[in-house]
Amino acid sequence: MKLNKKFNLLLITSAIFLIASACSKPNHNKPTNKKTDNHIALISDVNGIKDNSLNQSAWDGLKDYGTKNDLSEGNKGYDYFVPKDPKDYQATIDEALDKNFSTIISVGYTLKPNIIKAAKNNPKKNFVVIDAPTPKLKNLTGISFKNQEGAYLAGVAAAYTTKSQTVGIVLGQNSKEMTAFKSGFIQGVRATSHKLHRHIKVVSQTVGNFSDTNKAHDIAQEMYNKKTDVIFQAAGKSGRGVFKAAEEINQARPVGQKVWVIGSDEDQAKLGDYLAKGGQPSNFTLTSVIKSADLAVEDIANQTANGKFPGGKNLSYGLKNKGISLVQGNLSYHTWIKVQKAKQKIIEGKIKVEKD
Repeated sequence: MKLNKKFNLLLITSAIFLIASACSKPNHNKPTNKKTDNHIALISDVNGIKDNSLNQSAWDGLKDYGTKNDLSEGNKGYDYFVPKDPKDYQATIDEALDKNFSTIISVGYTLKPNIIKAAKNNPKKNFVVIDAPTPKLKNLTGISFKNQEGAYLAGVAAAYTTKSQTVGIVLGQNSKEMTAFKSGFIQGVRATSHKLHRHIKVVSQTVGNFSDTNKAHDIAQEMYNKKTDVIFQAAGKSGRGVFKAAEEINQARPVGQKVWVIGSDEDQAKLGDYLAKGGQPSNFTLTSVIKSADLAVEDIANQTANGKFPGGKNLSYGLKNKGISLVQGNLSYHTWIKVQKAKQKIIEGKIKVEKD
């Protein structure tokens, strides 16, 4: 009898052990919730992560997320991929997928068609497109910026600064996103010129892509030669050509006769450092319109790690939620105050900025 009891006890113990073992087996289909398991790949456009623009800002945000959550840079944490040519976009996305990253973040609307295709073919992976809206897929999110709001403030700053009464804007290429920059900038200039009782002319040209610095340089040079003294560049890496043109002109002039550049995406103050005629150090970056792609990336990464990836949604960042901002830079105090007043009116809805 005692032997039977011992045998039954042994059977019960064995059953409990087997059940516990079965329950403890890893479930590979379990959604990624832990931050340490949230492996994220950033795919830039062809300009790479050191473009002093949107790619760099996005990468900074991913690095910040990785550092704060003790993730290593590489396949088991976070990493970046740079396609050499637009034709390589799909292959670059596939490379990131092959390395088993759970979330793929792409920068720029030029990658959008390839990301949509990848999202449809890989429903268990998360995908993000920065700087463009996306269709409603459960594993796809679009992050857009209210470019027109920042551009409006740039227009206000340019109008208060110009001495020649001619300002310009150089765009990367024709698109809805670029149209928002142009529309907002022109609206800001016109509203300010009306207040100042002046006629301020706005000239505009498009480079055709985001990587042709030589063409952007030639466009800017021509604008400056035709009395434009402030240019807002929204041309990605191409925008470096605008800075180069301004530097060449300013090096041959006294500090008080400089032409200006308004930067975009990141604070581009450093790109405006130069030596004026006579060797005097100075800077010609008037201000910069900043897209906080870094904050957007970090926000998405945290939501994903907490099991709340905002799939099927398009997130919008503007002045109100600090996704768009304009730095004081070299703006006069008077101009800065005017810019701040305009900013507040946009946030309160008293100024409606058109995006097309």
